[in-house]
Amino acid sequence: MKHVLIILCTASLFLGGCANNANQQAGSQTENTTTVTKEDETNADQNENKGLIDSPQAPDDSSLTEVGQTYQDADGSITLKASSDFNEKTTIGDVELTVSDVKVMAYAPSPDLIDFFHGYSNDETEFNYVKIRIHVKNTSDKTVNFAPVSTLETSDGEKKGFDDDFYLENLYGDYASGEEKTGQLGFVLNTTDLEQLNAITIQTSDVFDKKEETLTKGQSITVPF
Repeated sequence: MKHVLIILCTASLFLGGCANNANQQAGSQTENTTTVTKEDETNADQNENKGLIDSPQAPDDSSLTEVGQTYQDADGSITLKASSDFNEKTTIGDVELTVSDVKVMAYAPSPDLIDFFHGYSNDETEFNYVKIRIHVKNTSDKTVNFAPVSTLETSDGEKKGFDDDFYLENLYGDYASGEEKTGQLGFVLNTTDLEQLNAITIQTSDVFDKKEETLTKGQSITVPF
């Protein structure tokens, strides 16, 4: 009888140990899965941020995360007036467009940039502007022509065209097969009352082929503040 009890106890301990090992392995697999997911998210963010350049027309606003914060460098001084957590991808035919990091800032450019803004602002020494980060990808096997922002309109009624962009990062035009571009666009706001601003609406261009024939109609994207 004692031998039977010893055998049963030994079997119980063995099974318990196996169960613990299985639980530990499952826990380890869960932790590994979570880590991979976070790495994937980080890589996705890095891919969308890849290609961003420091604009020679405006200070780097990446440190401005709260309304009222100010940053100054050789280009001048900017103060964050409004920002949006909008970060969405829109598919327009063979083009994927991601709009994110939309900010409205008050800007006092450095003296050497004042002449540059003469054609953009009613008061080139101090003005407000909206900055938009975009990521464009041509998913087709052919070259397409596309403008991420054909027109922009604020909720206060001010309208801007693609040629009002002062960041000048060559984000308009031809996209070769599989080509991706990441960059920023900036539009001076001359008449918009920031107290009344609650959204901007972006109208993309159509997606065109090399013969300038429309492949897909453009879309309207509203970014709330």
